[in-house]
Formats: sequence, structure tokens, C-alpha cells
Amino acid sequence: MSTWRHRGDPPKPRGPRRPSHYDYSRVSLSFESEGTTCAGWLYRPDDVDSPSVVVMAGELAAERRFGLRRYAERLAEAGYAAFLFDYRNTGDSDGEPRNLVDPERQVADWHAAIAGLRERPEVDTGGIVLWGTGLSGGYALRAAAEDGRVVAVVAQNPMLDGSAVTGGRGVTGTLSALAAGVRDKLQSRLLGPYRVPVLGDGSTRSVFDDPAVRTAYRDLLPPGSAWRDETPARLFLSLFRYTALSDPESLRCPALLVSGTRDDVAPAESVAALADEIPNATLVELPADHFDHYDRTFEQTFGHLRSFLQAVRPVE
Repeated sequence: MSTWRHRGDPPKPRGPRRPSHYDYSRVSLSFESEGTTCAGWLYRPDDVDSPSVVVMAGELAAERRFGLRRYAERLAEAGYAAFLFDYRNTGDSDGEPRNLVDPERQVADWHAAIAGLRERPEVDTGGIVLWGTGLSGGYALRAAAEDGRVVAVVAQNPMLDGSAVTGGRGVTGTLSALAAGVRDKLQSRLLGPYRVPVLGDGSTRSVFDDPAVRTAYRDLLPPGSAWRDETPARLFLSLFRYTALSDPESLRCPALLVSGTRDDVAPAESVAALADEIPNATLVELPADHFDHYDRTFEQTFGHLRSFLQAVRPVE
């Protein structure tokens, strides 16, 4: 494993730079996952005949519009295709109940997205890379290990277990969260799901109870977003037993793990420990919190991503 560590604050960004729309095209695509239609966008560079494609999904209960488009645009400018998708029950994808967070089903959505892309003539079907952030970072690692044919995987601030959601609440808070999950499971068939806020305002139980995390997450929402700040409470049950990668040695493709040394959602120590167990891993640590990679440290983070991709799948 190679490790790049950056100490001190990164330089302040000079403002977001967006590629010209003449550099890429974007089309809407859909795929079927266990009978449910999932929606996505395919960004394709205009000057590459058969580009490698980076499959992308975002944070817990988030839509593909939340912070991912900037990454996709810059990837297309660099000569890579990018496919951003919404999990079933989320964003523009079909499925009920809305905003359901279910690791098993969402990992299945990754496999369905990969299978759909392997039928597309406009991308290099032998050059599929997975990229996930937050909870999706853990999913991407697992999907890459299970698939065995993807050429590389990138996990940005990956949530490797459910402790960011289920831990830190104390005994009373944990029991209350689990009770909410049981209530949701029991009442969902007759009365519909029992929902809790993803962010909330601090006055009631929510998935994220740290005020700084709630604020940073809200900053990802685009203007006019119709996203509803709620999720079925059974998420607490799913995440209580969730582990991203039970057998790290099963991940054989090159892996880039990016972590923030100030991240309380996906602690850098856990990411570093996993990187030590993955046979072909590169670890990048930046002085950042969980959401800085979307703005304050974006250029550094994207630079490492591009360098990694050029090493494993260079643009011809």
C-alpha cells in the first residue's frame, strides 16, 4: 500500500471552475435493478471514441444532484465518461418507500448499473471504474470485490460501518433509534413507513445529529431541490449490522481511498486500517472534514483522482 499524507491547510480555492459544455455531452439513461427502474446521467467526453467510465453515487439518502456533477464534468473534461445514478427509491429513480437506505438493495443497484453499462456501445465496457463517497464509498468497495471485473475503485471518505449513524448516541439514544427501526418494520405494511429526519433541526431524533454535519449536508442541496428530509427508520437496523468489506483481501483491483483527517463521519483511522488490508491500495489523507472534498479541497481531491485514473486507465 502506498500512502500520501498532506499536512497543513490546503490553499484556498479561487472559485469553482466548470468545464465548457463543448467538452462533453450528457444523456439520461435508465437501468433495471431487481424490477425497479433507476435513473442516471452519462457524461461522455466529445473527443474520446471509447472512454473508460466511472460509475458514481453519493452520500447517505442523497441524490445524484448533490455535489457529484462537478466531479462528473471534470472527469469528462479529462477524457473519462462518468455515470451518475440514483439508487432505487431515491431522486428520479422509481420505488417506494422514498429515501429508503438499505445496503443490500443499494449494492445490488451498483451491480445493475455496471451490468447496464456493459451493454453500452459508446463506452469502454472493459474499463469500468467505481467511485463512491460516504456510504456509497463503502458500497463501491464491496461491489468491486464482488464483481471482480472492474478495473479500479475509488472510495472517498467511505463509511465502512454504521457507527457514524448508530454510534455516539449513548445507550438511551441507541435503544431509541433501534426502537424507531422496529416500529417502522412493524407498521410499514399496514400504515406505511415510520420516518425520521435525515438532518432535522436538532429538536427530534435524526440520522445525523451533529449540527456541523447537518449544515454541510444541506449545502450540497441544489437550489430548488425537492428532496425531502426524511427516511424510513429501518435504516437504523440496517446500519447497526452494516460492514462495507468483510474480507478486504477479496478486493483485487487497484483501490484509491481518500480520507479527511478531520472527518467525524468516516474517521481517517478506520480508512487507513482498511487500506492496510487491501492488497493494492493507495491511501490519500487530506486535512479535511467529511464534506470539504466538495468545495474547499476539491481541486486537491480531484487531482489525486485524476492521477490515479491515469495510472490505472490512461486516456489514449
